[in-house]
Amino acid sequence: LVSLMLVYVAEMLLGYLTYGPWKDPEGFNFPQTITFLPATQIPLLAEGHRAHAGLFVAVAAALAAWLFLFRSYGGFQLAVGGQAPRAARYAGFSPRRALWTALLASGGLSGLAGALEVAGPLGQLTPHLPVGYGFTGIIVAFVGRLHPLGVLLSSVLMSMLYIGGELAQSRLGLPQALSGVFQGLLLFTLLACDALASYRILRVAPKRAPTVVAT
Repeated sequence: LVSLMLVYVAEMLLGYLTYGPWKDPEGFNFPQTITFLPATQIPLLAEGHRAHAGLFVAVAAALAAWLFLFRSYGGFQLAVGGQAPRAARYAGFSPRRALWTALLASGGLSGLAGALEVAGPLGQLTPHLPVGYGFTGIIVAFVGRLHPLGVLLSSVLMSMLYIGGELAQSRLGLPQALSGVFQGLLLFTLLACDALASYRILRVAPKRAPTVVAT
């Protein structure tokens, strides 16, 4: 909850910077920074498309998380340390260390993703930069089964939903919230499947009241 609330703090800070000290003096009073210099921008993979070299950084980050966190540090420690602190202490490792490792690793990678987005196709900072990618990351993590390599595949699926929602809005005139509805349906369907896979639904016959025979 603390990390989620800090998202709004970061948005307020970004708004202060783009409306205040970082605003482009030649930007016709629009809340945006100057266009980044070419030396600081990430090259695009193909002209006319938004895919850039940050794609390779994302793949390398996922592989590094899988090798160092899940293989070396132990995915078991991350799972148990966050869900069952007493069991983690009984197993001989610190749940607080597992929590801080996951928090710092995920926060650092999220910041890296935002920096790649800004230095890639956008090329400048605007107050409209955060478009819900962080909250979409929750759905990406669940669809990827909380595994770094699974996140790569689920992120491709979610990007297709985003792009499809933008095309449906511009070409068919559908509401912008349509992609969010599909994302929510995907998450709740996945959670329902997990619940049905973990628990069995049994139909229990109602108990009949004992028959009292008068003598």
